[in-house]
Amino acid sequence: MRILYASRGLGVHDERFLRVLSASDHDVFFLPLTRYTAPGLALPGNIRQIFIPTEKETTTHTIASLLDRWQIDLVHAGPMHDVARAVAFSGFSPLVSMSWGFDMLWDAERELLIWMAIKETLEHTTVFFCDANSVKTKAINEYGFDPERIVVFPWGVDHNLFYPTGRRAGRSANEPLRLFSNRTWEDQYGVDVLVDGLIRAGKTGLQFKAVLAGDGSLKATLQEKIKNSPISRQVQFVGRISQEDLPGYYNEADVYISASHVDGSSLSLMEAMSCGAVPLVSNIPSNREWVEDGVSGYLFEDGDDVQLAARLLALDKVRQNMPEISRRALAIAEERADWNKNQKIMLNGYELAMRLHHGNVS
Repeated sequence: MRILYASRGLGVHDERFLRVLSASDHDVFFLPLTRYTAPGLALPGNIRQIFIPTEKETTTHTIASLLDRWQIDLVHAGPMHDVARAVAFSGFSPLVSMSWGFDMLWDAERELLIWMAIKETLEHTTVFFCDANSVKTKAINEYGFDPERIVVFPWGVDHNLFYPTGRRAGRSANEPLRLFSNRTWEDQYGVDVLVDGLIRAGKTGLQFKAVLAGDGSLKATLQEKIKNSPISRQVQFVGRISQEDLPGYYNEADVYISASHVDGSSLSLMEAMSCGAVPLVSNIPSNREWVEDGVSGYLFEDGDDVQLAARLLALDKVRQNMPEISRRALAIAEERADWNKNQKIMLNGYELAMRLHHGNVS
């Protein structure tokens, strides 16, 4: 089968999908709508890029011509409201549209035109991919999409890279609590809530060391806020971290924190759990699919920096429970967040799309 993978550019997640497809028996092609390529990434050797975008918007006519020229059998495209929509409007079928979480859970909630674009895309979609049941529920209840044509699979973690290394073993309860977060410094990820929560916790006298990674438009403002606060010496900023270096940061942390207002199945949460860090995350539907409060991690109310600080203080007092919470989190990640298993669900989704396209639903 000749498969086209279409996305905004070549990011970390795109490269992971393309790596799986490059190892399959299919002929795989890549169509980016922008020239973005994440630092250090390159297409797998046997993936052919069939289009070089310009500053002008890519038309549906151009996409239709490329699909015909390269005799594509199936397209896998996302995010929903731009990339998948462009393919949908070309008239091509079978189309596997894939939500990236933020498109349906964040962008569509804030702009009616985006909601309408996703609605139109789903009307031309053969099979819908998503990484969380919260997204599936939205597709069914809000957009009226057929649940029999939805495939849910977390994008998953490479457990050969993300696993516990034993760095926490023997760590004294008198040492400062070690915290880590690597969410993008943008509104939707609640990094302002995280910063305010850390400052509140620090003012109570809680001893901790926090490592904050990542970049984004709020970074300069929030870093300045921390530098002018009582916790300035307790926080380290490390910028972007490579995939190869990330496991070391997760393994060094006692607690992984995410204050995100919206997520599908968060890859960073799955990575942290796979490395044995105890998750402390916002109480949103997708996070509840992975974290049961007090069992496999801890939850705090979305947007509530006061409760975030309170949970940190409470967690510090029950450090003896953390190894068991860590083990439970790890077990969930090993069972449900294994990319080597979940990639097979993706490939089976392609087969479902081809059967539906040819009218064979048995």
